[in-house]
Amino acid sequence: MNPRTEVAFRRAYDDLIALWTTAPESRDVETPSARTRVQVWGREGAPPLVLLHGFKVTSGMWAANALELGKSFRVYAVDTPGDHGFSVPHRPLLRVEDLLGWLDELLTALGLPRTNLGGMSYGGWLAAQYAARAPERVSKLVMLAPGATFVRFNTAFVLRGIPFLIWPRRDWVHTYLRWAAVPAAEAGGPYDAVMSGIADVMWTGLRHFGWYPGQWPGVVKEEVLRRIHAPTLLLVGQQEKIYDAEPMLARARSLLPNLTCEAIPEASHDLPIRQPEVVAARLRAFLDT
Repeated sequence: MNPRTEVAFRRAYDDLIALWTTAPESRDVETPSARTRVQVWGREGAPPLVLLHGFKVTSGMWAANALELGKSFRVYAVDTPGDHGFSVPHRPLLRVEDLLGWLDELLTALGLPRTNLGGMSYGGWLAAQYAARAPERVSKLVMLAPGATFVRFNTAFVLRGIPFLIWPRRDWVHTYLRWAAVPAAEAGGPYDAVMSGIADVMWTGLRHFGWYPGQWPGVVKEEVLRRIHAPTLLLVGQQEKIYDAEPMLARARSLLPNLTCEAIPEASHDLPIRQPEVVAARLRAFLDT
């Protein structure tokens, strides 16, 4: 790998972590499948919450949510091996089954035989599949704007992403993330800082790590989704760009027997960054009951 691109990615990663509303403890956890970078924060002894990040944005994406979540939970945010970040796979993790095996090992290594599990976008897709296949290990499931999972991506979302994946340019990546977010006129302050930090992590990561060789998120088979029996919270922005929010929620309601769901106003695929207080409040109310 190119040392110059590694330095750029590390700087972007550290800059994003520096925006967190509370400082995490960074740990590297060894398992047979990977050495996994885990950001840990919150009160020891509090209910555990494991968080999986969106595609190519690393565990740093929780910058806007860290302080409020840490008040109620012992939080473990991980870099998914094979994606951007500082987790290093010890073997190829190219299929969803490989990633689910890695996650099972990681929870064991963290001393979490059973935990609350949450994920954003790609992380929501992965968390749903783990909850279906390892129900004994998931107390409650949280999905924030899960990638595909219930319905297909919009064509516009896919087509707009192709150019910067093939030829990553900083301005293209920033423009793409802004398109998938709320209108620029509604942004400002800490929101801009976190969104720019996430875009820089994605851009420098694309230059350093290249094309993702693993499995991309898609619609999960109905028979798999019906195996999710854990109490589930599903949140999506009303202005979601990657798919239409209401049909996605309708299909989720038809498949998950123990579902709480809501479309959050004034948010798109930037939901946890645009509406951090609302997301934290909904998570607390759901996980504390």
